[in-house]
Amino acid sequence: MRKTDKYCCSLNLLNNIRLFDYINIGYYLLILVIVVYDYTNIPNPAFLITAYLFIIFSSLFLIAKENHTRFTRMLRYFYPFIFIGFVFESLGYIIPFINPHNKDALLIAADRAIFGNDVANILNFLNIKWFTDYLQLSYLSYYFLPLILLYYFYSKKEIKKLNYALFALSVGYYISYIGYMVVPAIGPRYSLCYLQNIPIKGGFVYNFVHPILNSLEHIKQDCFPSGHTEISVLVLLIFKDENKKITLIILPFVLSLIVATMVLRYHYGVDVLSGLVIAFFVYAFSKYIYFHKNKT
Repeated sequence: MRKTDKYCCSLNLLNNIRLFDYINIGYYLLILVIVVYDYTNIPNPAFLITAYLFIIFSSLFLIAKENHTRFTRMLRYFYPFIFIGFVFESLGYIIPFINPHNKDALLIAADRAIFGNDVANILNFLNIKWFTDYLQLSYLSYYFLPLILLYYFYSKKEIKKLNYALFALSVGYYISYIGYMVVPAIGPRYSLCYLQNIPIKGGFVYNFVHPILNSLEHIKQDCFPSGHTEISVLVLLIFKDENKKITLIILPFVLSLIVATMVLRYHYGVDVLSGLVIAFFVYAFSKYIYFHKNKT
């Protein structure tokens, strides 16, 4: 590569980088530092280091080439979600080895102190065959809601709002991931032994989807806070300011998803409460950064 090409590439990178890029690349670097620091404790550290270096350089390349083609421009905005699956799953190779003691006992105690009982036990009256199938489908909406939000802004060419949504979602995801590292917990479906005698009364959908999700999720210490609650509520809050009709359409899915996290025993009640608090905080903080701060 000629010196002028390198200069242009560096200039493009500096001109094109956005706040959400700093959040994403900053998190990738954080994980890289953690893996290097705990190199001897983490299995396959060389693979993780190589993978995260690839993600970092690929992200920088896409940022620099934002206006190169229509396709690279699209990838430039959606790269966090191209990599998010691996970023989440990689925690399964990190958390059990850097913080091996699960904190379920603390979360169970918090639930009992707040609600007077285990939330999974309180909500067991909703453990109805057809309803658990419905809740399992609602639970899956978590994987689509953020993409619907981003596509909405991208298709309307609302780039500032797209940047805002990417910033909010990125902060939301990574707060929850850091929470998993600090407070690792496997959730009531594994830790509350007596629930084994009160099985989920799942129908075809639950019995089909639940084992697939279990097999695909390499990381099991992903309870506190509830990322499903946090991200879905965050999407709802952002849509609330933009399109009331879409907000009303997705509201039942978000509410059902929140109920599903507890009835299907993925999360403790305190996980959901923390997810709600973080969602409102991230929403207010992101909105201030992108809209109110610029007015002052």
